[in-house]
Amino acid sequence: MTLAPKGWRLAAAAVVALALGALVGCGDDRADSSAIEISNARARFTTTDIGAVYFDIRSTGAGDRLLGASAAIAADTQVHEVVSEGGSSMMQPVEGGIPIDPGGHVSLQPGGYHVMVLGVDEVPEPGTTFEVVLEFERAGRMTITVHVQEFGGEDGGMDYESMADREMDGEGSGHE
Repeated sequence: MTLAPKGWRLAAAAVVALALGALVGCGDDRADSSAIEISNARARFTTTDIGAVYFDIRSTGAGDRLLGASAAIAADTQVHEVVSEGGSSMMQPVEGGIPIDPGGHVSLQPGGYHVMVLGVDEVPEPGTTFEVVLEFERAGRMTITVHVQEFGGEDGGMDYESMADREMDGEGSGHE
């Protein structure tokens, strides 16, 4: 089949239009950052220099993974989980991040996933706030405001003080 010069231009324009449409449809996954919603961000601090941050993550899109966190008030910030073995519980760093399924929900709460803030010079008072920057695989960085609550009640029975001392001293990460 032979195309006349005018038909060739039309066919080439159609191919270019299809290629551009395919590129637009395969956009960068990080453009889906609004697909992550954070709510109920709160923290509890011991009387020393450590605390735990809890919040809810909801994916309204393709899903994501919480890779890490940072806070200007802390010397170190770690994403942890509580693991129970043989009647005892221990904290350990989360390897590979916390997955959030497409359309899914994950609660960071006492006795489960949480963000530890370690080496805090000035522990914020209950009723105040501070910021934490969350790092997601797809959504990138997201800054949240965390409300400080009184310590106690919902801590999942964890001895954060002794566990944080071990981790800050490099004696272990909860993997025993």
